[in-house]
Order: sequence, then structure tokens, then C-alpha cells
Amino acid sequence: MKYIAIILLVAVGVYLYKRAQRLAQEEQQEAQQPVEKIVSSEEVTPSTPVGDDVAKPKDEALEFESAAAVEVVSEEVKAAAEPEPEPEPEPEPEPEPEPEPEPEPEPEPEPEPAYKMVAVTDESWANEKLAKALAEYRTAPSVEDKHLALLQAVAECYKQRKQEKYRDYGAALSPYYQSLFAALPTPSGEKGVGFMQLATLLNDSGDFDGALEVCQAAISYGLTDGTVTGFEGRITRIEKAKTKAQK
Repeated sequence: MKYIAIILLVAVGVYLYKRAQRLAQEEQQEAQQPVEKIVSSEEVTPSTPVGDDVAKPKDEALEFESAAAVEVVSEEVKAAAEPEPEPEPEPEPEPEPEPEPEPEPEPEPEPEPAYKMVAVTDESWANEKLAKALAEYRTAPSVEDKHLALLQAVAECYKQRKQEKYRDYGAALSPYYQSLFAALPTPSGEKGVGFMQLATLLNDSGDFDGALEVCQAAISYGLTDGTVTGFEGRITRIEKAKTKAQK
């Protein structure tokens, strides 16, 4: 493309140069011919200049035309000579962010038992039977085994209720026994001996309201205490003892 533009420029220059020469020669020939003069009594002023005065404007026009053509071709040559701008490189795609590692699931906490565990206290005063029952209760693998061991501990406290430590300790086992009893697979199929013994321990320790709650819970399970009047009759006796103690 660059060389073609240069060749065109040269060809146009040659053409314009020859054309200017030819026109100049024609003007000179016209200038050499005799000019007819009109003779009159008045002085005639020629309206059209002749000779060099006529040729000069045409020569200037030719020069201006040649210069304009040369300038146009020069611009084309410059445009052809200038290298085309290289296309800008496409931006590289940004790397995709690495996915954040999923947090490891926290281990689920072990479910708390549905029953309350008896707090460890100073049980050095307990006899061998009570201490053994409490140890079996704390190490038993199933709810049924724990219930059986705690029932034995309540029974020993009931047996030794004349002693203040056994009576008060047995009465304090009431909420733990009730929550453990409720966690049994079939609590309504059990016997009510544990509730009867706890009601007696609570009544003897002066916790009449606690004794009444134990009796109401036993009734809700449909249990019996082995007496003729059942837990209903025991409630009546506890209420009488409560009234007597308040006087």
C-alpha cells in the first residue's frame, strides 16, 4: 500500500507538470499573435490585458492546483506509510477465586439425659447398702437400671428414716427419682412404691407441699401405694399433718 501511494504521487506530479508546460506554451503563442487595434477619434483603452498580464493569473491557478493535488497525495502517502496501530491485547480474565473451604461441622453435643442426675455429695456417713445403690445408679448403662438402683437407695433411706441424715437425704432424692421415672419406656406400668416412700420421707421432714406433689404425680400415672385408700387417702393424711403443723 505504501509503494502504490508513492507511485501515484509521482504519476500525478508528472501529469500536472506536463499540463502546466502545455498551457504555458499555448499562452505564449496567443501572446505573439498581432493584436488588432481599433483606431478611433477617442482613445481606446483595452479592456483585457494581453501578454504577460494575461498569462500570470492562469499560471498561478495551475500552480495552486498542482500544490493542492500534491498535498492530497502526500497526505495519502503519509496515511499509507503510518503503520496501523496494533490492536490492544484483550485483558486476561481474572482468575476465579478459590472456593473457601467449607467449615468442618462441629460435633453435635451429646444429648442431655431426660432426667436429673443426683449431685455427688459427701456420702461418707451412708451405710454399705445405700453407698452401693448410689454407686450402681451413677454407673448404670440404661434408664431402667438407673431406676432400679435409685429405687433401692430411696428404699434404704425410707428404712432408716428415723435417722435425720437418711430422712433428709431420701427426701432430697424426690426430683431426681421423678425425672428418671418419667424417662422410663412405660412408666404407667411400674409400681408406685417409690412414690409412696418419697411422700413419707417428705412428710416426715416437714415438706408437706413436696409430699402432696409426689402423690399427685403418682395419681397422674395411675399408680397405687398398696393401701386401701391409695394415694388419694395419703393426700388427705398429709393435708391434716400440714394443718396441724401450722397451728
